[in-house]
Amino acid sequence: MLKLINKIKGLSRRELVIKGLCLFAILIYVYCVLSITLIDRTAGMRRHVLRPMWELSTMLQSGDYSYWSGQIGGNLIMLLPLGFLLPIMSDRFGNIKAAAAAGLVFSLFIEFSQYYTGRGLFEVDDIIHNTMGACIGCIIYVFMIEKLIGRESDME
Repeated sequence: MLKLINKIKGLSRRELVIKGLCLFAILIYVYCVLSITLIDRTAGMRRHVLRPMWELSTMLQSGDYSYWSGQIGGNLIMLLPLGFLLPIMSDRFGNIKAAAAAGLVFSLFIEFSQYYTGRGLFEVDDIIHNTMGACIGCIIYVFMIEKLIGRESDME
């Protein structure tokens, strides 16, 4: 705790504002994700699909690309902001491994909560796609930072 306080003291006013806004965004984001995946759902039966890539397989076999690509794309997009916002809060999350770990942990929390409460289908595919989405968010963050740092150094 003391280490965190000392780190906060070392930040400039601008950095504190950015991190504060980012923390606020993360809190709103987590609430929205939990609303979509748990809070706004009615409890029912506990269900699960443990077969990896069953959604992709079903999409290709059925030819129903709009529904299944929406399912897969939605799960990719759902944790993308997490992978983008966490590196702003801490440099520790500015790499793919950390983004994947954070995405995996958050996705597991959602899926186990859905299963336990009966408010959704526990799917291995969701975990895979959510984790990939967090990684994509991190890649976007790193790409943007490299571009911004490159521009700043060009201006000097």
